[in-house]
Amino acid sequence: MLALPGAALGQGGNALDRFDVVNAGLGMSTRGLPIFIELEQSLDDHVSAGVLASYRSYTEGGNGGNWQHQFIGIGAQGHYHFVEIAPPPFDFFAGLTLAYYIHNFQWAGGSVAPPLYAGNVVGGLQLAGHLGGRYTYKDWTFFTQLTGGSLLSGYTFGLSIPLK
Repeated sequence: MLALPGAALGQGGNALDRFDVVNAGLGMSTRGLPIFIELEQSLDDHVSAGVLASYRSYTEGGNGGNWQHQFIGIGAQGHYHFVEIAPPPFDFFAGLTLAYYIHNFQWAGGSVAPPLYAGNVVGGLQLAGHLGGRYTYKDWTFFTQLTGGSLLSGYTFGLSIPLK
């Protein structure tokens, strides 16, 4: 079963020993298919924090041509776990995500490329709130999270893999 929340901090020499779990998976959003990975560590019975990386891409455009967008994000998440409300095998949490997104875009065909991108997609520092949960069934722990409030908005799902 998953060692969250309340797991002890690792003392080993391996960098991954500092973390309890890896969350990894895919998602859905209005700005492409997010692929993500997060290393998460319990700080106490109710709080955990982690570092994350994500990638997404999508095409925006119309009759005149298309812009191809790519986003690479790195950041941190903090979770508050509602231990009293949802005992194991459930784990419900809420929190904040702070991430920096590198936004790369290029004209992908059609008519002559416009001189400037005039859309509303930008990268940079993003802050968003999230709600999520886990469910452990036998040796599998399923992860899901709904994030809103910025470029990070969307739904992600995947697996939580214990590291200890």
